[in-house]
Amino acid sequence: MRKWLKVVLIAGGSLIALIILISVGLALYIKVNKAAFLKQITDQLNDNINGEISVEDMEPSLFRSFPNMSIALKKVVLRDSLWQQHHHPLLDLDYVFVRVNTLSLLRKHADIQEVGLEKGNIYLYTDSTGYTNTSVLTGNRPAKKRSSRDANIRSIGLSHITFTIDNRQKFKLFELDIQEMEGRLKSTDSGMHLDMRSNILARNFAFNTAKGSYLKNKTLGLDMSVFFNKITKQLIIPEQQMKIDQVPVQIAGVFDFSQKPPPFRLKINANQVTLKDASSWLPPNISGKLATINLSAPLDAEANLEGHMKFRDTPHVVVTWKTTKNTLVTAVGEWTDCSFTGRFNNEVIPGAGHNDENSAVTLFGLQASLGEVPLKADTIRVVNLKQPLLRGHFQSQFPLSHLNTAAEDVPILFSAGKAAADLYYTGPVLKNDNTPSALEGTVQVQQGGFTYLPRDITFHDCSATLQFTGQDLLVQNVRIQSQKSTLQMEGTIRNMLNLYFTAPEKIELNWKIRSPLVDLNEFKSFLTARRKGKKTPHKAARATAGRVGKQLDEVLAASNVKMDVALDKVVFERFTAQNVKALIAMTASDLLLNKMAFQHAGGAAQVSGTVHQQGVNNTFKVNANVTNVHIAQLFYAFNNFGLDALQSNNLRGIVSAKADIKGNVLDNGTLAKHSLYGTVNFNLRNGALLNFGPLEDIGTFLFRRRRLDSITFENLSNTLQIQGNKINIPPMRIASSAVNIDVNGVYGLAGGTNINMDVPLRNPAKDSAITDKDEKRRRSRKGIILHLHAVSGSDGKVKIKLGKGD
Repeated sequence: MRKWLKVVLIAGGSLIALIILISVGLALYIKVNKAAFLKQITDQLNDNINGEISVEDMEPSLFRSFPNMSIALKKVVLRDSLWQQHHHPLLDLDYVFVRVNTLSLLRKHADIQEVGLEKGNIYLYTDSTGYTNTSVLTGNRPAKKRSSRDANIRSIGLSHITFTIDNRQKFKLFELDIQEMEGRLKSTDSGMHLDMRSNILARNFAFNTAKGSYLKNKTLGLDMSVFFNKITKQLIIPEQQMKIDQVPVQIAGVFDFSQKPPPFRLKINANQVTLKDASSWLPPNISGKLATINLSAPLDAEANLEGHMKFRDTPHVVVTWKTTKNTLVTAVGEWTDCSFTGRFNNEVIPGAGHNDENSAVTLFGLQASLGEVPLKADTIRVVNLKQPLLRGHFQSQFPLSHLNTAAEDVPILFSAGKAAADLYYTGPVLKNDNTPSALEGTVQVQQGGFTYLPRDITFHDCSATLQFTGQDLLVQNVRIQSQKSTLQMEGTIRNMLNLYFTAPEKIELNWKIRSPLVDLNEFKSFLTARRKGKKTPHKAARATAGRVGKQLDEVLAASNVKMDVALDKVVFERFTAQNVKALIAMTASDLLLNKMAFQHAGGAAQVSGTVHQQGVNNTFKVNANVTNVHIAQLFYAFNNFGLDALQSNNLRGIVSAKADIKGNVLDNGTLAKHSLYGTVNFNLRNGALLNFGPLEDIGTFLFRRRRLDSITFENLSNTLQIQGNKINIPPMRIASSAVNIDVNGVYGLAGGTNINMDVPLRNPAKDSAITDKDEKRRRSRKGIILHLHAVSGSDGKVKIKLGKGD
């Protein structure tokens, strides 16, 4: 080994040994004189306090900051003079480590360069009167001038410290669990520069405890550098990164302490942050309003805040963001391929304050798709965030079939056609907000084809113009074509927007319907129970606008419809009517025929009544007034009213009648057997009874020379009582060309016929010249009168017997 190297090693080793010996000696010296040193340190750190500080113990730490000394203060508690009342000490720390310049101890002055705090609480408390426990830091003695012998703390560290600012006068609560924090402070004549690294859990960050906390239970990773300019008295935060739950955020700002109250500016950038994460940083009064909105992909956002550090001052906040090809999920539905830019401003009207009422959210250049339905909106604004109101201009053009994937449980399945919409909307954002909505603009439908699923009815070649005028909807130029029927319609739906979700049963549709031909056989499904809308198998569609689609089905089921109908021709089963005019109302369960007039079978009729829909079996009530109708055609049209013995081919004549009946109609449109009840008052003129079996049976053993297969009547009238499977026949004279019969009794539709008939044997032809009716009746009963009894036989057929019945 070279001689010079040996000398260096020996000298270096000796120096290190000397330093160690000195350090050990100093440690022993401090341990022996720790009471005196403890007094020096506490005097320097707390020259003037208005309260009490207690330190349980002090120990030197030789190796923590070698070659300097570290002193550990154990269980340090600092209380103000009113601690007994509020029980919140300003400091309550298990360990305080102080690094002291070793040479300064020889000068009997503790030069503190580093301070470390471990395990404990720093609690800044202010009560409702404004008193604060920080008053312990102020004393009655005048402040000393700073000298070169004052502490020059260049480093500070915190570990497992809970830092709390609890201001109950200004309703502020900041509670930070500082897991680790290291800070280095460099001071020059122009200012101070602090570099800080920390890991903090924000338990509470509430500027107003009534509105909740920002960053609630969020982990903050701070690796920051700040500078305080002593000349301008500005605290400057250069642009740098912090992390909130590992999400990187750029922050920059300036606090100007040369003015009172100090103004500040902050700029925060968050690139590729999810809306869910960003909203979780906000207090409940804001995040709750965003709970119904979700963006599946991240977006870029920038926030600028300007304000003053004073009580109840809310800064001016402007937030901008942008996103492309995102998926927006709202209560209305799931919007895919969503691109837009946005802006939040809490001072819409300059000088009107920074508050929810003066705030607005604006979206620009929105492009999105609901299912396969595209949507464009140049501007969408949400104003007054206390009671948010949305305003927007929306446009769209699409094939109608694309609506099939836009929502589930909708009652309409489109097969053809196209639509174009140009709409202006104003309405509330929150679900339970009852502020009136308004929609203006048009929707055009051309060459449409669809199936109305609850009634299984298909239409084609459909066109319509939907004109929205605020609260109301005007449906104009509507044309729909079924297989046999063509309808031209127009209508009005008043107050639709306000009642659509809240009270669909109060919605009233007023329609005018015109048609050259309506085949009611195509609409029999309206007598059945409504089916549910479609369940789309498309997975994406199931996640879309279910609420709107389901509600449309509810609206169509619960709303009330009033129809003014004028039809050239109507066909139903065997029934045909011309020049039909009607006022019809439909509710969720009833069909109300308020007034109907039509021509049928050479005559006219007026009808009113109701049908109560119950699915398979539907009850109805009808009042009808029939004038001058050919009875054979009437019987044929109504399937002989359920009679087996008397058919339409047995009858001739002109009938007028008034009927008040009720009964049941099946879901296939046919009359339920033996379901009729009520009265029928009829008058038959120029009537004829052809090939009527019961009379022909009489002719087999009586009046063989008279033609009972074709008898005519001048006038026949009565009031029949219909009771299900029975028809009660009050006493009635059947005066015909071949025979006179006095009839009364019960005709059974399913057995139980019991009719008494008095048949004078005198030939009516002998009295044909008599014009006096009473005389003619008296003459007809001269001679032999045959008493017959018509009853149901065991085979179900009516049998004629001699004699009167019971």
